[in-house]
Amino acid sequence: MGNESGIRKAINSTLYGNRFTVLIRVALGAMLAFTGAVKLTDPASFGLVVARYGILPAELVPYAASFIPPLELILGLLLLIGIRVRAAAALALLLMTAFIVFLSVNVFRGRSFDCGCFPVHLLGIGLAEKVGPWLILRNCVFLACFALVYRADRHLFSLENFIEKVRLNNLEKTKYE
Repeated sequence: MGNESGIRKAINSTLYGNRFTVLIRVALGAMLAFTGAVKLTDPASFGLVVARYGILPAELVPYAASFIPPLELILGLLLLIGIRVRAAAALALLLMTAFIVFLSVNVFRGRSFDCGCFPVHLLGIGLAEKVGPWLILRNCVFLACFALVYRADRHLFSLENFIEKVRLNNLEKTKYE
């Protein structure tokens, strides 16, 4: 019984927002900021990747290729800094859902190509990320992590948390003046 309450406390602490939640928020933010920044450096290549999925009409591909990288960068920076965390996590949830749908459609079609998710070759890593069930599973894990960040009631080590503390301290000071 004592062990169950310990597990329950850990789950409740994580759902409320603890250091584990911070770690996930910062890791997701860094991932999105990195991928968005790198894709921004070569929008033409990213446009070819978007077109390869064969889901969007050709007329919309340049818009998607121009819209997704800055969105990833902005969402990543918001999560890293810890400002508008819930809104950033909600938009990241929608973005990740779209990625999962695009991957799933192509897996169903039997297609396999470089997904264009993480340009890890720029880091000197020779990892090929091919569209397949593994990427769908990985993105589902990311989706769950974004949901956890969205669900958290507080975000330690964030600008939001700092501003809230300052606001509460000022309220407390004015209460006694």
